[in-house]
Amino acid sequence: GRGRPVRAPTSFVAVEQTSQSEFCNSCHIMEPYYASWEHSAHSQIKCIECHFEPGAMGLVQGKFQAISQLAKYVTRTQGTRPWAEVSDASCMRSGCHSVGALEGPIEFGRVTFDHGPHLLEARGKRLRCVTCHSQVLVDRHFSVEESVCFTCHFMPDSDGRIPERTGDCLLCHGPPQGEIEVAGGPFEHAEYLGRGVECRACHADVVEGMGTVHPQRCRSCHGEPELLAQVGDPVLLHRAHVTERKVECLECHVEIHHGLDTSPGRHPTGDESCSACHGSMHDAARLVLAGAGVPGVEEQPSRMLETHVACEACHTGRSGTGDAASGMASAGEVDCMHCHGTGFAGMLAEWQGAIGSGLSGMRALADELGGRLAEADATAASELREAVQRDLELLERDGSRGAHNAPFALDVLRSAAERLDRAWAQVDPERAARAAELLPSEADAACRACHLDVAGRDPLEVHSRPFRHAAHLGEAGLPCSTCHVAEPYGSAQHGSPVFPREQCASCHHTESERLDPSVCSSCHELQQSFFTGTAGGLAELPVSMPEKDCASCHGEPPDLVIPPPSMCVLCHEEGYDEKLAQWRGQTDELQAKLEAALAASPGTTEPGTLAAARAALELVRADGSRGVHNFALTERLLGEALERLGSR
Repeated sequence: GRGRPVRAPTSFVAVEQTSQSEFCNSCHIMEPYYASWEHSAHSQIKCIECHFEPGAMGLVQGKFQAISQLAKYVTRTQGTRPWAEVSDASCMRSGCHSVGALEGPIEFGRVTFDHGPHLLEARGKRLRCVTCHSQVLVDRHFSVEESVCFTCHFMPDSDGRIPERTGDCLLCHGPPQGEIEVAGGPFEHAEYLGRGVECRACHADVVEGMGTVHPQRCRSCHGEPELLAQVGDPVLLHRAHVTERKVECLECHVEIHHGLDTSPGRHPTGDESCSACHGSMHDAARLVLAGAGVPGVEEQPSRMLETHVACEACHTGRSGTGDAASGMASAGEVDCMHCHGTGFAGMLAEWQGAIGSGLSGMRALADELGGRLAEADATAASELREAVQRDLELLERDGSRGAHNAPFALDVLRSAAERLDRAWAQVDPERAARAAELLPSEADAACRACHLDVAGRDPLEVHSRPFRHAAHLGEAGLPCSTCHVAEPYGSAQHGSPVFPREQCASCHHTESERLDPSVCSSCHELQQSFFTGTAGGLAELPVSMPEKDCASCHGEPPDLVIPPPSMCVLCHEEGYDEKLAQWRGQTDELQAKLEAALAASPGTTEPGTLAAARAALELVRADGSRGVHNFALTERLLGEALERLGSR
């Protein structure tokens, strides 16, 4: 009885001392946790303020649990990771956090986060504060572990797909603002998002893992058959492990990884595990996308590969049914324009036309060479042909005709053409090299990624004159940048002329081995036909100045001029300069009348009549002399067109 007065104060002191945070550090296994607490945002909060629930009962329950843990420590049955739990009541106690303070979005790194949807039912499961604010790593005290976010957001549903309500990229973070650099080139997300391109079209491999729960994970904690029989009930399991108890997600789930993969040369096609033993139908496509696997050809990965564009971004099925045998969805020009805009119209056809025709032409030459080799003993030529066969077979098995990597496919064909011509030279020295002629002219490295065969569109009309890329790229050997501004696609100056049209004459009006500037019709064929009275398919009219040529008025190259009216009187009588002004005025008047007649023509007008009238108008416009080259012909062309329309 005498000891009773001492026992109460002693017990009080013991309770008070063991409630100090420093006491928690008495056990050496607590040292790293204590150190992380000291450097955390909670360093001024006692351990028991969080780890014991509020109220007297919380204190009593916490002390009994602490005695149990002390006993385990003394008997050395405690592990290196002591179990602890923090209730929502501790977090929300007076003076700490409150529901009101958690309302509204906050920034967590690059993620915009709102507590509201998470504290309510998330995917049908009630979360707790410590579900996200855990201590998976010893040195991070009650911080948010991103792997927990990924497990909830990217865990597939029963159909194997990530739910859109949690997997939508824009739920958490928006796209980069403004222009960024991607794979060495400028890129602006807003342009593509504005066309409805989904994030996953490029960022297909940002989620890795399925969050699988293997049965052996359950058996590492539980041995009761009745509990193990319930492993297929996710609602029950999450209520017991997440809502009622604090069990880390990764104790059960295989970790799901999320983030941009910047490693080169990787492309998601989904059959990596199979192709470890079996040949894959995608092997050739992978090599072409990677721009690799061809001896003698420099590696050059496709820009689609470098930017991690998913196969499904192009193979959407919008343009048809695709390959029914393989179940492959089709890809076509509509898919190019969906992402890149209408500026890419015709580009796919250009690639596939150039690569497809080169491939088929070279295949014919290789097969013909095979027949000749069977009749002759040419070991070196046979080896060259075998190398050509391998290169051609790669492109044939790829099947995209350049769409997967047009510049690389063209380089493979150039390499094959060089070998093929060498092989033919050994078998038939008299035969001219023909394989290289099957391929388009070489363009600048930066340009050919898109413009693989610009010469395939020859002749173009540029500044009302016929223009041929082949003559400039192939015959003259000029780089694209000689005439075009080498700015990236999307910039205002991309592809625009480096100089005005008048400066074309600095090359064209200078004599060289390839060009005789005195032959004006090589460029000015239409103007020549007006001057000689043969334009428009009309019966030939008398030439007004048969004794004159181009140089009589325009001078000798390279010092050419557009003559003013005053020059006419140097050869003609006084006042002839006024006649030139009359021709121009009457030509302008006739053109204006024909334009108005075409615009006002009734719907019953014969299509052929309209087409002929438009053709006459375009001829006069393209000549550009406003009647001076041959006014009689100009007047007849425009006049007859007006008569056919009933407007003269």
